[in-house]
Amino acid sequence: MTIVAVVGLGYVGLPLAVEFGKKFETIGFDLSEGKIANYKNYCDPTGEVSTEDLKAATRLSVSTDPSTISRA
Repeated sequence: MTIVAVVGLGYVGLPLAVEFGKKFETIGFDLSEGKIANYKNYCDPTGEVSTEDLKAATRLSVSTDPSTISRA
């Protein structure tokens, strides 16, 4: 099984993680608890990714816990 990890969910990492999360199990990691809270509520304050795209990435999970990326 393919598991993708994206480290850093900024203006480059988040769109990448979202697109991977539409096809593959994907783990998005970022140190910012604020970013993770927003993304879990399908909100990207930067406007790079729409709410619809965040919802469509059904295989994406996001976390501030670095141990989660060891699964990839």
